[in-house]
Amino acid sequence: MTPIDHVRTAKARYCRYADTKQWDKLSALLVANPEILVYDAAGQLAYSFDNRDTYDAAVRGYLDGTQSIHQVHNEELAQVSDTEIRAIWSMEDCVIFPPADAALDPRPARHHGYGHYHETWVLDGGEWRMARMELRRTILEITPK
Repeated sequence: MTPIDHVRTAKARYCRYADTKQWDKLSALLVANPEILVYDAAGQLAYSFDNRDTYDAAVRGYLDGTQSIHQVHNEELAQVSDTEIRAIWSMEDCVIFPPADAALDPRPARHHGYGHYHETWVLDGGEWRMARMELRRTILEITPK
């Protein structure tokens, strides 16, 4: 497999691990101190992380008990060196949250989003891992409880 093929496979696993709640495997796809930025559909920074464990805890907390699907399409990948690949993926995600009292669980009933992942993958310990990710949403439909 080429390095770009390895990154394609790793990104597919990232989506599958998030949806199947395989947290340790998801976390292993990131370098120890990734830069992760999440922008809302208005272009405002909504979340930022600079530590794999903090990001892992946030993702687990948000997706706990949910049904979800994360999909990536229309990839643009470029190998910029032997140890770095830049990627842009169109994305779509749908998350259905478990029924709960809104006072006890502030998450909405559902969200359905679209946008683009802008990423940098690096060769780290013999594996391709995500070092930087910006999720720039273009649409986020939220269904309140």
